Amino acid sequence: MARIITAIVFLPILFSILWLAPPVWFAALSGLAILLGLHEYFSLSRQGGLIQAMAAALAILAAFYFERHDLIAAVLAALVTVELLVQLFTNAKQDDFGHVLADAAVRVFGVLYVVVLGGYILGLTVVESPIEKLSAKLLSFFFIVVFAGDTGAYFTGRRFGRRKLAPKVSPGKTVEGLIGGLAGNIIAALIIRFTFFPELKTEYAIVLALVMGLLGVTGDLCESMLKRGAKAKDAGKLIPGHGGLLDRLDSMVFNAPLLYYFYALFLR
Repeated sequence: MARIITAIVFLPILFSILWLAPPVWFAALSGLAILLGLHEYFSLSRQGGLIQAMAAALAILAAFYFERHDLIAAVLAALVTVELLVQLFTNAKQDDFGHVLADAAVRVFGVLYVVVLGGYILGLTVVESPIEKLSAKLLSFFFIVVFAGDTGAYFTGRRFGRRKLAPKVSPGKTVEGLIGGLAGNIIAALIIRFTFFPELKTEYAIVLALVMGLLGVTGDLCESMLKRGAKAKDAGKLIPGHGGLLDRLDSMVFNAPLLYYFYALFLR
């Protein structure tokens, strides 16, 4: 019930910002969510290093918003350099280098996983095309298809779930839930295509829905794997019924680059 109430409250606000407010409002909201997700990642991994990671995250998100994707590699190069220098000067005094490689890798990976992948959501905020309101249409497609897949998988799995999908990683997920989730993805994509997104071809809508559904499940399982490694049930407790923001971003971060490059290839 908490999941449903949260969705009822959250979705109208999200879509109102997408369709009615200037793009900077949604960019600020999604950027904040990504930064909080990064914070949750570091809490899971029990790592510090937030100063250099957050600075890099802000620079990467700005690069996405201002469409300067070429600067992302430079920011990552700077992050790696700074991280290694921090490790050097921190550990040289203690003569303890056994954990340096793991610590540096975990910190840099957090920025790659949460911020670079999630940053494509900001990239979708500022897309340019002759298609009217394309950004709002793409992002609405993105959120509705992801949420429909999650909902379909949840209720189908609870009602019909028998065969475990990945019991060692996420015991609650079932093959039946996966099928129900993919059905929810496709139904949502077709409704969107025939209501407010006629520029999206039907065959593209179906293929996108299927790929997004599979990537969403994969992203969810990967985050569950990270939580199991950290011996945590949820990444956080910010969203009632859903856990933390990272628990919501898990099925989105793999899909954001997919939708962005679909736009770049077919809708620009």
